[in-house]
Amino acid sequence: MFPWHPPKTMAILVRGEEATSPFADELFCRRLSLESPKFNLNIFVLVISSEVTRTLPKHGYVYRHGVWKKASIPEIHLLMDRCLRPIPKQIRQQLHHLVWSTSGQRPRYWSTSLPGKWKVHRALSHEPALRSLLTPTLLLQPGVKWEPWLERWPSGLFFKPVAGTHGRDTFRLVSEADHSWIVDGRDSHNERFSYSLYTYQSVHDWVESSMTRHSMIMQPYLNLSHHGHPFDIRALVQKNSHGQWSLTGCMVREGIEGSLTSNLHGGGTAHPVHSYLMDRYGSSHTAILLERIKQAATLIPPLLESRFGRLAELGIDFGADTDGRLWLLEVNSKPGRSAFAMADNPQMHTLTYTEPLAYARYLLQQHVLTDVYRPTMKMPNTSSKAGLKPIPIHGG
Repeated sequence: MFPWHPPKTMAILVRGEEATSPFADELFCRRLSLESPKFNLNIFVLVISSEVTRTLPKHGYVYRHGVWKKASIPEIHLLMDRCLRPIPKQIRQQLHHLVWSTSGQRPRYWSTSLPGKWKVHRALSHEPALRSLLTPTLLLQPGVKWEPWLERWPSGLFFKPVAGTHGRDTFRLVSEADHSWIVDGRDSHNERFSYSLYTYQSVHDWVESSMTRHSMIMQPYLNLSHHGHPFDIRALVQKNSHGQWSLTGCMVREGIEGSLTSNLHGGGTAHPVHSYLMDRYGSSHTAILLERIKQAATLIPPLLESRFGRLAELGIDFGADTDGRLWLLEVNSKPGRSAFAMADNPQMHTLTYTEPLAYARYLLQQHVLTDVYRPTMKMPNTSSKAGLKPIPIHGG
């Protein structure tokens, strides 16, 4: 028996994007809509325009009888933000007023959003058990010298936006023996590029131009490839129906040959983690890598919650180099789950969609917090000490 009737509504905030029908993250929203009745929830999708705007739309979408239909904004009890770019302050204020006026309570977010890669890196570096996994990282600012780094790491440097997604606007800088430089990466449209630069000034101008367009971080370029294909390991950790962290599973994401990144949006594919690592590193070292991933996945969620506020799920990306060393690459509070659709484990794939609904029901049952920011008092069953349930890594 459910503790409320009729069903409560969770609004999912998504971006209106070109070449998406009818909005970004449609598959995720559709799967949640199909599963939501089992949790006595309704899903309502509210599309935030990608254009500069200061007003909320007057309508959203509901999934009915196999199609998305426009609908007026209903009474909303919970907000899930899936926008990959920050929502303007004016829109957030209207959302607060909307939820206040329709549900009679202060707005509740399903999860906070993590800040940029630099702040997350700094937070993780405070945990001694994680430091050996972290790549040396530098925030690019005016006057920061990248040249000593390139001398120290001759395999090259990797640059990426602090707030970037899907591998866009990332590039590698390599110094060649003939005193030229190679810059290769992906542009804002996720298209690959490669250029040769022949003067120091042209390299300096390239880096400066990139800093002008985006806030950037710089790291040593790591050789994280298998048979010429870059790969990483996505671990998905989610809160369950009891408000506790659990490891849903892991998948390998493999990029196309010669690419710098393994992101699926750049044309990559996904593979079960155990068999892939076995082929790359053998049985004994694969076991070591998977155990280290589980240990890190236990430490990271409560650490980030203690710094940035209540979270609901995290995509944690790891890399393993040619020597078998494990690296922590990135943590994402709005992870995609395309890789898990390719898993040979239907139960794991289902959990990627049902756990968000189970946690949403838990929040509504517990009347947990009016916001997601760092609490001044202890929350019921949602503190940063809520442990990771010890379940095995799936996908092998």
